[in-house]
Amino acid sequence: MDKKFGELVKQYRGNRSLQNLGNEIGVTASYLSDIEKGNRIPSIDKVDKLIKVFKLEGKEKNQFYDLVADESPNKYKVSGDIAEYIMKNDYLRELIRLAKEKNVKKTYWKNKIEEIKAEGV
Repeated sequence: MDKKFGELVKQYRGNRSLQNLGNEIGVTASYLSDIEKGNRIPSIDKVDKLIKVFKLEGKEKNQFYDLVADESPNKYKVSGDIAEYIMKNDYLRELIRLAKEKNVKKTYWKNKIEEIKAEGV
């Protein structure tokens, strides 16, 4: 991932002031400034609010979640938008562990994604 989360927030904020964006998502301008400087990682509910305010969808939305997880100081990192889903699905966790054990390649997953999209599951 090339960009940092804070840089992306600043980019999407554009000409909007820190105060105005902070008001929209329920944080102070200084809190938002800390996010942009990379000094703070927001909670998932704040990330959700930023996504909504910035009207992000698809890859841009996923990038937001992934950057927060990647930059989180926690040892175990999973994007917040999918963590709960993974934890509620025993088969998915088993699949992920098996894929890790077997060192499944990216091309396999890319093909599976295309299959699922084609099936309209």
